[in-house]
Amino acid sequence: MKITKEIRIDHLARIEGKAGIEVEMGDEGVDVKLNVTEGPRFFEVITRNKNYNDAVAIFPRICSFCCTPHKLTPIEAVEQALNIQPSEQTKKLRDLLYIGNIIESHALHLYLLVIPDYLGYPDAFTVARKGGGLVKDGIFLKDVGAEVQTAIGSRSIHPENAIVGGFGKIPSKERVEKIGHMAEEGMKKAVRAVEFFAEYENPEYANNERRHLSIKPHNGYGVYGREIISSDSKSFGVEEYRKNLYEEVVPYSFAKRGKFMGEPYMVGALSRVINNSHLITGEAKELMNKYREFIPPQNCFANNFAQALEMVYFLERTKELASELKDAKEERIAEPEKTSGEGYAVTEAPRGLLVYYINIENNMVRDADVITPTAMFLPMMEVDIAAMADGLWKDGCRDENLIGKKVEMVARSYDPCISCSVHVTRL
Repeated sequence: MKITKEIRIDHLARIEGKAGIEVEMGDEGVDVKLNVTEGPRFFEVITRNKNYNDAVAIFPRICSFCCTPHKLTPIEAVEQALNIQPSEQTKKLRDLLYIGNIIESHALHLYLLVIPDYLGYPDAFTVARKGGGLVKDGIFLKDVGAEVQTAIGSRSIHPENAIVGGFGKIPSKERVEKIGHMAEEGMKKAVRAVEFFAEYENPEYANNERRHLSIKPHNGYGVYGREIISSDSKSFGVEEYRKNLYEEVVPYSFAKRGKFMGEPYMVGALSRVINNSHLITGEAKELMNKYREFIPPQNCFANNFAQALEMVYFLERTKELASELKDAKEERIAEPEKTSGEGYAVTEAPRGLLVYYINIENNMVRDADVITPTAMFLPMMEVDIAAMADGLWKDGCRDENLIGKKVEMVARSYDPCISCSVHVTRL
Protein backbone atom coordinates (compact mmCIF):
# COMPACT_ATOMS: atom_id res chain seq x y z
CA MET A 1 0.00 0.00 0.00
CA LYS A 2 1.39 3.41 -0.97
CA ILE A 3 1.35 5.95 1.85
CA THR A 4 2.05 9.59 1.09
CA LYS A 5 1.93 12.55 3.46
CA GLU A 6 2.44 16.20 2.66
CA ILE A 7 3.44 18.80 5.22
CA ARG A 8 3.17 22.42 4.16
CA ILE A 9 4.53 25.26 6.30
CA ASP A 10 3.44 28.46 4.59
CA HIS A 11 5.39 30.71 6.92
CA LEU A 12 8.61 29.57 8.54
CA ALA A 13 8.46 31.26 11.94
CA ARG A 14 11.27 32.98 13.86
CA ILE A 15 13.60 33.65 10.94
CA GLU A 16 14.53 36.89 9.15
CA GLY A 17 12.29 37.18 6.09
CA LYS A 18 9.50 35.22 4.43
CA ALA A 19 9.86 31.56 3.43
CA GLY A 20 7.94 28.30 3.66
CA ILE A 21 8.64 24.58 3.55
CA GLU A 22 6.92 21.78 1.63
CA VAL A 23 7.69 18.20 2.63
CA GLU A 24 6.23 15.23 0.77
CA MET A 25 6.91 11.87 2.42
CA GLY A 26 6.09 8.40 1.24
CA ASP A 27 7.38 4.93 0.53
CA GLU A 28 9.48 6.29 -2.33
CA GLY A 29 11.35 8.80 -0.18
CA VAL A 30 11.10 12.44 0.89
CA ASP A 31 10.91 15.49 -1.35
CA VAL A 32 11.58 18.93 0.18
CA LYS A 33 11.09 22.39 -1.27
CA LEU A 34 12.19 25.48 0.65
CA ASN A 35 10.08 28.25 -0.85
CA VAL A 36 11.67 31.69 -0.62
CA THR A 37 8.69 33.90 -1.40
CA GLU A 38 10.23 37.34 -0.94
CA GLY A 39 10.51 38.97 -4.33
CA PRO A 40 13.83 39.82 -6.02
CA ARG A 41 15.16 43.19 -4.87
CA PHE A 42 17.56 44.12 -7.70
CA PHE A 43 20.32 45.72 -5.59
CA GLU A 44 23.01 44.87 -8.12
CA VAL A 45 20.98 46.72 -10.76
CA ILE A 46 20.00 49.63 -8.51
CA THR A 47 23.66 50.43 -7.83
CA ARG A 48 24.67 50.29 -11.50
CA ASN A 49 25.85 53.67 -12.90
CA LYS A 50 26.10 55.13 -9.40
CA ASN A 51 29.26 56.68 -7.97
CA TYR A 52 31.00 54.02 -5.88
CA ASN A 53 30.49 56.05 -2.69
CA ASP A 54 26.74 56.11 -3.32
CA ALA A 55 26.75 52.38 -4.12
CA VAL A 56 28.39 51.40 -0.81
CA ALA A 57 25.70 53.44 0.96
CA ILE A 58 22.94 51.55 -0.91
CA PHE A 59 24.18 47.97 -0.52
CA PRO A 60 23.60 47.81 3.29
CA ARG A 61 19.87 48.32 2.66
CA ILE A 62 19.81 44.69 1.51
CA CYS A 63 19.20 43.80 5.15
CA SER A 64 19.06 45.39 8.59
CA PHE A 65 20.44 42.25 10.31
CA CYS A 66 23.49 42.12 8.03
CA CYS A 67 23.81 45.82 7.19
CA THR A 68 27.35 46.10 8.56
CA PRO A 69 28.76 43.19 6.48
CA HIS A 70 26.92 44.64 3.46
CA LYS A 71 28.69 47.96 4.18
CA LEU A 72 32.21 46.76 4.84
CA THR A 73 32.43 44.06 2.15
CA PRO A 74 31.64 46.34 -0.83
CA ILE A 75 34.02 48.93 0.64
CA GLU A 76 36.73 46.23 0.54
CA ALA A 77 35.82 45.44 -3.09
CA VAL A 78 35.94 49.12 -4.13
CA GLU A 79 39.30 49.62 -2.44
CA GLN A 80 40.71 46.59 -4.20
CA ALA A 81 39.37 47.87 -7.54
CA LEU A 82 40.87 51.35 -7.15
CA ASN A 83 44.02 50.34 -5.26
CA ILE A 84 43.15 52.23 -2.07
CA GLN A 85 45.29 51.38 0.97
CA PRO A 86 43.47 51.99 4.28
CA SER A 87 45.52 52.54 7.44
CA GLU A 88 46.12 49.92 10.11
CA GLN A 89 43.89 51.94 12.46
CA THR A 90 41.08 51.83 9.89
CA LYS A 91 41.46 48.06 9.56
CA LYS A 92 41.15 47.63 13.33
CA LEU A 93 38.11 49.91 13.52
CA ARG A 94 36.47 47.90 10.74
CA ASP A 95 37.27 44.64 12.53
CA LEU A 96 35.64 45.96 15.70
CA LEU A 97 32.59 47.25 13.81
CA TYR A 98 32.16 43.93 11.99
CA ILE A 99 32.55 41.90 15.19
CA GLY A 100 29.91 44.05 16.89
CA ASN A 101 27.45 43.03 14.18
CA ILE A 102 28.26 39.34 14.66
CA ILE A 103 27.75 39.55 18.44
CA GLU A 104 24.39 41.30 18.01
CA SER A 105 23.22 38.92 15.27
CA HIS A 106 24.24 35.77 17.14
CA ALA A 107 22.55 37.01 20.34
CA LEU A 108 19.28 37.77 18.55
CA HIS A 109 19.30 34.42 16.76
CA LEU A 110 20.17 32.25 19.74
CA TYR A 111 18.14 33.88 22.51
CA LEU A 112 15.02 35.03 20.65
CA LEU A 113 14.72 32.55 17.76
CA VAL A 114 16.39 29.28 18.80
CA ILE A 115 16.25 28.86 22.58
CA PRO A 116 12.40 28.69 22.63
CA ASP A 117 12.74 25.45 20.61
CA TYR A 118 15.21 23.95 23.06
CA LEU A 119 13.01 24.76 26.08
CA GLY A 120 9.78 23.71 24.36
CA TYR A 121 8.28 27.19 24.54
CA PRO A 122 6.37 28.83 21.69
CA ASP A 123 8.28 32.13 21.73
CA ALA A 124 10.83 34.34 23.46
CA PHE A 125 8.13 36.02 25.56
CA THR A 126 7.51 32.72 27.33
CA VAL A 127 11.26 32.23 27.75
CA ALA A 128 11.40 35.70 29.33
CA ARG A 129 8.80 34.64 31.91
CA LYS A 130 10.12 31.15 32.61
CA GLY A 131 13.69 31.01 31.33
CA GLY A 132 15.61 32.14 34.39
CA GLY A 133 17.09 35.30 32.92
CA LEU A 134 18.13 33.87 29.56
CA VAL A 135 16.39 36.58 27.57
CA LYS A 136 17.94 39.29 29.75
CA ASP A 137 21.35 37.81 28.94
CA GLY A 138 20.48 37.87 25.25
CA ILE A 139 19.25 41.45 25.29
CA PHE A 140 22.43 42.59 27.04
CA LEU A 141 24.63 40.81 24.49
CA LYS A 142 22.54 42.28 21.70
CA ASP A 143 23.15 45.70 23.27
CA VAL A 144 26.92 45.11 23.33
CA GLY A 145 26.86 44.58 19.57
CA ALA A 146 24.57 47.57 19.04
CA GLU A 147 26.80 49.81 21.17
CA VAL A 148 29.86 48.82 19.13
CA GLN A 149 28.08 49.62 15.87
CA THR A 150 26.74 52.91 17.23
CA ALA A 151 30.09 54.07 18.61
CA ILE A 152 32.22 52.97 15.66
CA GLY A 153 29.73 53.12 12.80
CA SER A 154 27.55 56.08 13.91
CA ARG A 155 24.35 54.08 14.49
CA SER A 156 23.30 50.55 15.35
CA ILE A 157 21.54 49.85 12.03
CA HIS A 158 22.91 50.95 8.66
CA PRO A 159 26.07 52.55 10.07
CA GLU A 160 27.42 55.29 7.77
CA ASN A 161 30.69 56.25 9.48
CA ALA A 162 32.73 53.62 7.64
CA ILE A 163 33.55 54.98 4.19
CA VAL A 164 35.83 54.06 1.31
CA GLY A 165 39.39 54.82 2.44
CA GLY A 166 38.75 55.30 6.16
CA PHE A 167 36.25 56.63 8.70
CA GLY A 168 34.21 59.81 8.80
CA LYS A 169 34.72 60.34 12.53
CA ILE A 170 36.89 58.57 15.06
CA PRO A 171 35.03 57.46 18.23
CA SER A 172 35.92 59.13 21.52
CA LYS A 173 38.11 57.43 24.11
CA GLU A 174 35.12 57.25 26.48
CA ARG A 175 32.93 55.42 23.94
CA VAL A 176 35.65 52.92 23.12
CA GLU A 177 36.34 52.27 26.82
CA LYS A 178 32.61 51.73 27.38
CA ILE A 179 32.68 49.07 24.65
CA GLY A 180 35.50 47.28 26.45
CA HIS A 181 33.63 47.34 29.77
CA MET A 182 30.40 46.04 28.19
CA ALA A 183 32.31 43.22 26.47
CA GLU A 184 33.87 42.25 29.79
CA GLU A 185 30.44 42.15 31.44
CA GLY A 186 29.03 40.12 28.56
CA MET A 187 31.61 37.34 28.83
CA LYS A 188 29.92 35.45 31.67
CA LYS A 189 26.59 35.61 29.87
CA ALA A 190 28.11 34.24 26.66
CA VAL A 191 29.81 31.42 28.57
CA ARG A 192 26.40 30.56 30.05
CA ALA A 193 25.04 30.32 26.51
CA VAL A 194 27.76 27.81 25.58
CA GLU A 195 26.95 25.75 28.66
CA PHE A 196 23.22 25.94 27.87
CA PHE A 197 23.67 24.39 24.42
CA ALA A 198 26.09 21.80 25.84
CA GLU A 199 23.16 20.35 27.80
CA TYR A 200 21.38 19.22 24.62
CA GLU A 201 22.24 16.44 22.20
CA ASN A 202 21.97 17.20 18.50
CA PRO A 203 19.22 15.15 16.75
CA GLU A 204 21.01 12.39 14.83
CA TYR A 205 18.36 12.45 12.10
CA ALA A 206 20.06 15.59 10.75
CA ASN A 207 23.46 13.90 10.37
CA ASN A 208 24.73 14.28 6.81
CA GLU A 209 28.22 14.46 5.39
CA ARG A 210 28.96 17.91 3.96
CA ARG A 211 31.66 20.33 2.92
CA HIS A 212 32.21 23.40 5.08
CA LEU A 213 33.40 26.55 3.31
CA SER A 214 34.88 29.59 5.04
CA ILE A 215 37.57 32.19 4.49
CA LYS A 216 41.20 31.67 5.35
CA PRO A 217 41.53 34.71 7.64
CA HIS A 218 44.33 37.24 7.28
CA ASN A 219 45.09 37.33 11.00
CA GLY A 220 43.78 35.03 13.71
CA TYR A 221 40.12 33.96 13.79
CA GLY A 222 39.00 37.03 11.82
CA VAL A 223 36.37 38.03 9.28
CA TYR A 224 38.57 39.24 6.39
CA GLY A 225 40.51 37.11 3.92
CA ARG A 226 41.28 36.70 0.22
CA GLU A 227 41.04 32.89 0.03
CA ILE A 228 38.08 30.52 0.44
CA ILE A 229 38.88 27.14 1.97
CA SER A 230 36.90 23.92 2.18
CA SER A 231 36.87 21.32 4.96
CA ASP A 232 38.25 18.76 2.47
CA SER A 233 41.39 20.90 1.99
CA LYS A 234 40.42 22.50 -1.33
CA SER A 235 40.89 26.25 -1.73
CA PHE A 236 40.65 29.08 -4.24
CA GLY A 237 41.13 32.85 -4.34
CA VAL A 238 38.06 35.09 -4.16
CA GLU A 239 38.83 36.23 -7.74
CA GLU A 240 37.94 32.68 -8.84
CA TYR A 241 34.62 32.51 -7.02
CA ARG A 242 32.56 32.30 -10.22
CA LYS A 243 34.50 29.22 -11.33
CA ASN A 244 33.83 27.44 -8.03
CA LEU A 245 30.61 28.70 -6.43
CA TYR A 246 28.00 27.74 -8.98
CA GLU A 247 24.52 29.23 -8.56
CA GLU A 248 21.29 27.74 -9.88
CA VAL A 249 17.64 28.77 -9.94
CA VAL A 250 14.55 26.64 -9.25
CA PRO A 251 10.93 27.41 -10.17
CA TYR A 252 9.62 27.43 -6.59
CA SER A 253 12.00 30.01 -5.05
CA PHE A 254 13.11 33.58 -5.70
CA ALA A 255 16.54 32.93 -4.17
CA LYS A 256 19.49 31.54 -6.07
CA ARG A 257 21.07 28.40 -4.64
CA GLY A 258 24.72 27.55 -4.25
CA LYS A 259 26.73 24.48 -5.25
CA PHE A 260 30.44 23.78 -4.81
CA MET A 261 31.91 21.04 -7.02
CA GLY A 262 28.34 20.20 -7.99
CA GLU A 263 27.18 19.55 -4.43
CA PRO A 264 25.43 21.42 -1.60
CA TYR A 265 27.69 22.87 1.08
CA MET A 266 27.48 24.71 4.39
CA VAL A 267 28.79 28.09 5.53
CA GLY A 268 28.43 29.93 8.85
CA ALA A 269 29.66 29.68 12.42
CA LEU A 270 29.99 25.87 12.37
CA SER A 271 31.98 25.99 9.12
CA ARG A 272 34.26 28.67 10.53
CA VAL A 273 34.91 26.65 13.68
CA ILE A 274 35.47 23.45 11.68
CA ASN A 275 37.95 25.07 9.28
CA ASN A 276 39.69 27.54 11.60
CA SER A 277 39.45 26.06 15.10
CA HIS A 278 43.26 26.18 15.40
CA LEU A 279 43.00 30.00 15.38
CA ILE A 280 40.59 30.26 18.33
CA THR A 281 42.26 31.48 21.51
CA GLY A 282 41.51 32.41 25.12
CA GLU A 283 38.45 31.25 27.05
CA ALA A 284 36.69 30.30 23.81
CA LYS A 285 39.52 27.83 23.11
CA GLU A 286 39.15 26.30 26.57
CA LEU A 287 35.39 25.91 26.05
CA MET A 288 35.93 24.45 22.56
CA ASN A 289 38.32 21.84 23.93
CA LYS A 290 35.97 21.02 26.81
CA TYR A 291 32.89 20.65 24.61
CA ARG A 292 34.44 19.49 21.31
CA GLU A 293 31.86 16.69 21.03
CA PHE A 294 29.20 19.39 20.49
CA ILE A 295 30.85 20.51 17.23
CA PRO A 296 30.19 17.52 14.93
CA PRO A 297 30.77 18.66 11.32
CA GLN A 298 27.94 16.47 10.00
CA ASN A 299 25.15 18.01 12.09
CA CYS A 300 23.62 21.42 11.32
CA PHE A 301 22.32 21.86 14.89
CA ALA A 302 25.95 22.29 15.99
CA ASN A 303 25.78 25.70 14.29
CA ASN A 304 23.87 26.96 17.34
CA PHE A 305 26.64 25.80 19.68
CA ALA A 306 29.28 27.27 17.35
CA GLN A 307 27.54 30.67 17.42
CA ALA A 308 27.55 30.63 21.24
CA LEU A 309 31.25 29.76 21.18
CA GLU A 310 31.93 32.57 18.72
CA MET A 311 30.19 35.07 21.01
CA VAL A 312 32.75 34.25 23.70
CA TYR A 313 35.64 34.59 21.25
CA PHE A 314 34.41 37.81 19.66
CA LEU A 315 33.69 39.43 23.05
CA GLU A 316 37.28 38.70 24.03
CA ARG A 317 38.43 40.15 20.71
CA THR A 318 36.22 43.21 21.32
CA LYS A 319 38.00 43.84 24.63
CA GLU A 320 41.40 43.58 22.92
CA LEU A 321 40.47 45.90 20.06
CA ALA A 322 38.85 48.42 22.43
CA SER A 323 42.09 48.55 24.40
CA GLU A 324 44.14 49.03 21.23
CA LEU A 325 41.81 51.71 19.82
CA LYS A 326 41.07 53.83 22.91
CA ASP A 327 43.58 56.45 21.76
CA ALA A 328 42.62 56.35 18.06
CA LYS A 329 43.31 59.62 16.20
CA GLU A 330 41.68 61.38 13.28
CA GLU A 331 43.36 60.38 10.02
CA ARG A 332 43.30 61.46 6.39
CA ILE A 333 41.07 59.36 4.16
CA ALA A 334 43.14 57.12 1.88
CA GLU A 335 42.83 58.24 -1.76
CA PRO A 336 42.36 56.04 -4.83
CA GLU A 337 45.30 55.56 -7.19
CA LYS A 338 43.05 55.10 -10.24
CA THR A 339 39.45 55.62 -11.31
CA SER A 340 38.65 52.26 -12.91
CA GLY A 341 39.13 48.61 -12.03
CA GLU A 342 37.61 45.36 -10.83
CA GLY A 343 37.37 44.47 -7.14
CA TYR A 344 36.61 41.22 -5.35
CA ALA A 345 35.97 40.84 -1.63
CA VAL A 346 34.91 38.00 0.66
CA THR A 347 34.19 38.32 4.37
CA GLU A 348 32.51 36.27 7.08
CA ALA A 349 29.02 37.63 7.75
CA PRO A 350 27.29 36.14 10.83
CA ARG A 351 25.69 33.49 8.58
CA GLY A 352 28.79 32.74 6.53
CA LEU A 353 30.62 33.74 3.37
CA LEU A 354 29.63 37.02 1.75
CA VAL A 355 31.11 37.70 -1.71
CA TYR A 356 31.10 41.02 -3.58
CA TYR A 357 32.33 41.77 -7.08
CA ILE A 358 32.34 45.38 -8.32
CA ASN A 359 33.45 46.74 -11.70
CA ILE A 360 34.16 50.49 -11.69
CA GLU A 361 34.73 52.75 -14.72
CA ASN A 362 35.55 56.43 -14.16
CA ASN A 363 34.40 56.20 -10.54
CA MET A 364 31.01 54.78 -11.57
CA VAL A 365 29.80 51.26 -10.78
CA ARG A 366 29.22 49.47 -14.10
CA ASP A 367 28.56 46.00 -12.75
CA ALA A 368 28.14 44.29 -9.38
CA ASP A 369 27.51 40.79 -8.12
CA VAL A 370 26.61 39.71 -4.59
CA ILE A 371 26.48 36.15 -3.26
CA THR A 372 25.08 35.81 0.23
CA PRO A 373 25.48 32.97 2.74
CA THR A 374 21.79 32.07 2.80
CA ALA A 375 21.76 31.60 -0.98
CA MET A 376 24.83 29.38 -0.58
CA PHE A 377 23.43 27.03 2.04
CA LEU A 378 19.78 26.70 0.92
CA PRO A 379 20.39 23.37 -0.93
CA MET A 380 22.20 21.91 2.10
CA MET A 381 19.34 23.03 4.31
CA GLU A 382 16.90 21.11 2.11
CA VAL A 383 19.07 17.98 2.43
CA ASP A 384 18.96 18.23 6.23
CA ILE A 385 15.23 18.94 6.33
CA ALA A 386 14.63 15.84 4.18
CA ALA A 387 16.83 13.75 6.47
CA MET A 388 14.96 14.93 9.57
CA ALA A 389 11.53 14.23 8.05
CA ASP A 390 12.64 10.89 6.59
CA GLY A 391 14.13 9.74 9.89
CA LEU A 392 11.00 10.56 11.87
CA TRP A 393 8.77 8.97 9.20
CA LYS A 394 10.77 5.74 9.09
CA ASP A 395 10.68 5.54 12.89
CA GLY A 396 6.91 5.52 12.71
CA CYS A 397 6.11 9.14 13.45
CA ARG A 398 2.89 10.15 11.68
CA ASP A 399 2.30 13.36 13.70
CA GLU A 400 2.56 16.06 11.03
CA ASN A 401 2.66 18.83 13.63
CA LEU A 402 5.67 17.24 15.33
CA ILE A 403 7.46 16.65 12.02
CA GLY A 404 6.67 20.23 11.03
CA LYS A 405 8.20 21.60 14.23
CA LYS A 406 11.33 19.49 13.81
CA VAL A 407 11.98 20.55 10.22
CA GLU A 408 11.48 24.19 11.25
CA MET A 409 14.18 23.68 13.89
CA VAL A 410 16.52 22.41 11.18
CA ALA A 411 15.94 25.55 9.12
CA ARG A 412 16.42 27.84 12.13
CA SER A 413 19.73 26.17 13.04
CA TYR A 414 21.18 27.65 9.82
CA ASP A 415 20.13 31.17 10.91
CA PRO A 416 18.85 31.99 7.41
CA CYS A 417 18.56 35.62 6.32
CA ILE A 418 15.94 35.39 3.60
CA SER A 419 15.99 39.08 2.66
CA CYS A 420 19.70 38.83 1.86
CA SER A 421 19.19 35.82 -0.37
CA VAL A 422 16.96 37.32 -3.05
CA HIS A 423 18.90 39.01 -5.82
CA VAL A 424 19.23 39.12 -9.55
CA THR A 425 22.23 40.29 -11.55
CA ARG A 426 20.47 40.87 -14.88
CA LEU A 427 17.20 42.42 -15.99
